[in-house]
Amino acid sequence: MKPAARSKKGRGVFCNLPLLLLIGAIQFLVIYSPAIDRYMVMITKGKPGFPSLLLDGRRGFKLVEEEFVPEPRVACDFADPRSDVCELEGAIRIRGSTSEVFVVAPGGAGAANVTGLRAGMNATSWTIQPYTRKGEARVMRGITELTVRVVAAGEAPPCTVRHDVPAVVYSNGGYCGNYYHDFNDNIIPLFITSRHLGGEVQLLVAQKQRWWFHKYREIVDGLTNYEAVDLGGDGGEVRCFQRATLGLRSHKDLSIDPRRAPRNLSMVDFKRFLMWRYALPREHAIRTEDEEPGGAARPRLLIIARRSRRRFVNLPEIVALAEEVGFDVTTSDVMSPPPSKKTATGAGAGTRAGTAAAAGDEGHARMADASALVNSFDAMLAVHGSGLTNLVFLPMNAVVVQVVPLGRMEGLAMDEYGMPPRDMNMRYLQYNITAEESTLSEAFPRTHPVFLDPMPIHKQSWSLVKDIYLGQQDVRLNLRRFRPVLEKAIRLLR
Repeated sequence: MKPAARSKKGRGVFCNLPLLLLIGAIQFLVIYSPAIDRYMVMITKGKPGFPSLLLDGRRGFKLVEEEFVPEPRVACDFADPRSDVCELEGAIRIRGSTSEVFVVAPGGAGAANVTGLRAGMNATSWTIQPYTRKGEARVMRGITELTVRVVAAGEAPPCTVRHDVPAVVYSNGGYCGNYYHDFNDNIIPLFITSRHLGGEVQLLVAQKQRWWFHKYREIVDGLTNYEAVDLGGDGGEVRCFQRATLGLRSHKDLSIDPRRAPRNLSMVDFKRFLMWRYALPREHAIRTEDEEPGGAARPRLLIIARRSRRRFVNLPEIVALAEEVGFDVTTSDVMSPPPSKKTATGAGAGTRAGTAAAAGDEGHARMADASALVNSFDAMLAVHGSGLTNLVFLPMNAVVVQVVPLGRMEGLAMDEYGMPPRDMNMRYLQYNITAEESTLSEAFPRTHPVFLDPMPIHKQSWSLVKDIYLGQQDVRLNLRRFRPVLEKAIRLLR
């Protein structure tokens, strides 16, 4: 039986003509494939004296192995007063070591579709500073400048890292470290620009502050599933993307315009995002009308007690008045760290690195504590300053009371902290102090321009305004005049 089987197998091999032809064809392709490849390149690409046989833009029978380069699309917005932004699509290559962004165009630099540049800008090479304070020349001088180049494929550096998610490129410099600016210039614009991507986005950060990313780790981790890349410390890597956004979109102070945001994101969405990231339990403030008569629950008022200037000089009297009106009152500066503990540190750069790491660890812990603390209150009272930024953690329907110091600061106060509560479904009250309620009355005569006409001081320089009205002034509230404000705050919680 076994020999018969072998014989049958042998007859099939030598008598099956189609099989013999197939084997011969395979051997031919194996032996002559390199020559065929060279010939196909010749007939599809052409050579001197031998024109290409490629018809209708097709490659013929064999594709030449090379990276597919789609037609790029570049849409910039240099007209916005708050930030410059460029949206890039196509073959995008980013080299952090030289702060360069390459847009590869199959037809060369002049073939790219580039829109939104300012008049006079070169459509093949321009610069952009990816920070949200474009109108402030002093701070923008310190912001890393990116150079965008539209180039042919052979002029772009080769990819060393390929990403299958889009990039968002921005600067972590500027006013980084100021609590208000951290949210206004970085966090909220980053939310607007990247939240709709559901975490599938790679952050490329110029002037990256590692401690900052540790402090706001919950927020950053809620916006991206990937470790943020430090462009300044990225060596010679050339990172390749199909889409990239240069710069962050910023709409208004500490707020969002849903009409201009992807998927109509709003400040209510941002507030709920923070509640999710910090596991905050209270979405809505207390409603006093829902409390039973004689019940123990009273609306809770947080008074921000500043450690520096613009303090409440008569804080104990203000607390007593608020309690008399009907609040359960707590005073806190919220974000100040606890007393520092002595730790062993090295010298030089090691000491600075250790200090930065400690600041990041401490800031991270304080953010968790601050968000939980503020969320437990129904109302907040503070003099104009960065402490009011904590209103983002208040529950909805809460009441924010801003005390505006002397010096024609009403418009600034309304823009920075008056409009945002309303955009977050909260209530807002503003109290403008009189000259008698300012400690400047103890330093300047009442006939001084500081009282009579602050506008020339504003026109002269912001530094002077900051020094006098923000840096030398404390507040002594007139309790009789301020009482109706607290009574209205109680009514608004009903």
